[in-house]
Amino acid sequence: MNLRFVTPADAPALRDIYAPYVQNTPLTFEVAVPSREEFLRRVTATLQTYPYLAAEEDGEILGYAYAGRVRSREAYDWSAELSVYVRQDCRRKGLGRRLYGCLLELLTLQNVHIAYGLVALPNDASHGLHTAMGFRFLGRFSEMGYKMGAWRDIGWYEKILVPAQVPPLPFIPAPQLPAEQVRALLERFGR
Repeated sequence: MNLRFVTPADAPALRDIYAPYVQNTPLTFEVAVPSREEFLRRVTATLQTYPYLAAEEDGEILGYAYAGRVRSREAYDWSAELSVYVRQDCRRKGLGRRLYGCLLELLTLQNVHIAYGLVALPNDASHGLHTAMGFRFLGRFSEMGYKMGAWRDIGWYEKILVPAQVPPLPFIPAPQLPAEQVRALLERFGR
């Protein structure tokens, strides 16, 4: 298996992995699969600032993970929200853990102080992933969204990546990370 940064050309394959989560589960609060154009816009926007990783084998993308802003205000620059999606036939094989592990290391290189996972509940698989990766459960936000005929709760998880400093180390956009360090992490987690 190979881990790499996605390119805009990967957007259709990523969207295909995401679609069953939207259509068949309450695990994402999106209720309609984004258009191809919208998904491409999201991928392109994320790549300008954060890592967006794909796990690939024999030229096929098996899963992906990315980070994004928690909120739009500048003071939130040192916080990131994470997402991971794995192709339905590749679940429960440790792929999400490898993607998340690499993503967390890359965020550390970016000087991100804290990473958050927001999980639609109940979701034993995601709860297990977050706790195994060292995240701490912060709490439950009741009835945050309505999907598939029911009100859904959200669980918030956090993990400190870079100890708090005053002032904080500067946030480094993903495209500016040292290429050799990025390559080494992709290789390490892709094995």
